[in-house]
Amino acid sequence: MLSTTLNKLSVWFSHHSAFSGYFEPVIQRVKPAWRQGLYRAQVLNVTKAIGDFVHITLQPQHQWKAHKAGQHIELTVELNGRLLTRIFTIASSARQYAKDKTITLVIKTHKFGRFTPQLDKELTINSWVNISAAKGEFVFQYSNKSLDTPTVMVAGGSGITPMMSMLSEHLSTTNNPIYLRYIAPLNEHQFVEQLALLAKKYPCFTFDLMTRNEHELQPLALVAKSAIYCCGPQGLMSDIEALSKNTGANFYQEHFSLAPIVNDDSSIEVDVTVTLNGNVFTASNQQNLLIQLENQNAQVTRGCGIGVCHQCHCTKKSGLVKNLLTGDVSDSGEQIIQLCISQPLSNLEMSI
Repeated sequence: MLSTTLNKLSVWFSHHSAFSGYFEPVIQRVKPAWRQGLYRAQVLNVTKAIGDFVHITLQPQHQWKAHKAGQHIELTVELNGRLLTRIFTIASSARQYAKDKTITLVIKTHKFGRFTPQLDKELTINSWVNISAAKGEFVFQYSNKSLDTPTVMVAGGSGITPMMSMLSEHLSTTNNPIYLRYIAPLNEHQFVEQLALLAKKYPCFTFDLMTRNEHELQPLALVAKSAIYCCGPQGLMSDIEALSKNTGANFYQEHFSLAPIVNDDSSIEVDVTVTLNGNVFTASNQQNLLIQLENQNAQVTRGCGIGVCHQCHCTKKSGLVKNLLTGDVSDSGEQIIQLCISQPLSNLEMSI
C-alpha cells in the first residue's frame, strides 16, 4: 500500500513512474546505469565487422529473463550526456544465454545517424548499458508437423539477426528442410562462417548468399503451406509477402526499414490513422500526437509536454514520425517515441 502511494506521488510531482526512480542519480554511484524500469547489462565485447556492422556482446543482470529466438530488446545508451534508445533484434540464441548468460547484438551503423555510429567508440569493455525485457512475436513456429513441409527464410541486410537466432536455436529440433536466402551487398554478409558450420552439421539446412541483383535474377520457388520468414527492407518484404500469398504459403515478417513518407511538409495538412493498443484514432500532421490522442480520450500519460520527462513515451511498431525537437524522421520499424514531440507522417501502429 505504501509503495503504491509513493509511486503515485512520484508520478504527480517528479514525473517518475516509481518512487525509486527519483533517486536514480544516487543509486547510479553504486550501480552504474541503474534506471527504474530497465535492466542493466555489462558490455563484454565490441567488434567492428565488414559492411559497417558492429557486434556487441552483453551480459544482462541476473534478473533479466531469457529471450525467444527472433525477439528484440530496447537498447538504451548514454551518449554525449543524452539517453538514446533504439530497438535491435538479439542475434544469439536462447541456448547461448542459458550457457554463458550473454546475448549478442549485430548492428548496422549508419554514417549520419545519431546512435549507431558512436557505439564502437563510446561502448567500452566493462561499461554498462540498459536493456528492456525481450519482446516481439517474430519467433519460430511449430504448427507444421509434416516432415516434407519446408521453411524458407529471406533476410535482407541486418534482417539476418533474427534468422541467425532462430537457426542457432531450432536446427537441432527439426528435420524439416530449411532454406535461407541472405541478401546483402557484395562482401557485406555477416555470419558466413557460422552459416557454413550449421549447413555442415545439419543436412536439412541450406543457404545462399546473394546480392539484390542476384536475388532478382533467381526468383524464389515456394510451395503451398510452407513457412516463410522475412526480415529486411520494406520493398523486399512486400515482394515476398505477395509471392507467399500467391503460393498459399504462411508468411511471417519483421519490420525494421524505411517506408515512404506520406508528407513532411507541415504546410500541407495530412490525416493519418493511428492504432494505439488496438484502438483506432485519426491524427493530423499539424499537431503532436499527445494532444490529438488526449482530445480523442485515448489512454495516454501526460508529463511535462515538452520532451523532457519521457512520461508519454510509447512503442511505435510501424509507421513514420518526425521528432519536433530535432527534425529527425524515424524509420518504419519499432522504436521508442515521445508522443508530445512526435509529428505523425504516416499511418501508425503503437502500444503503451
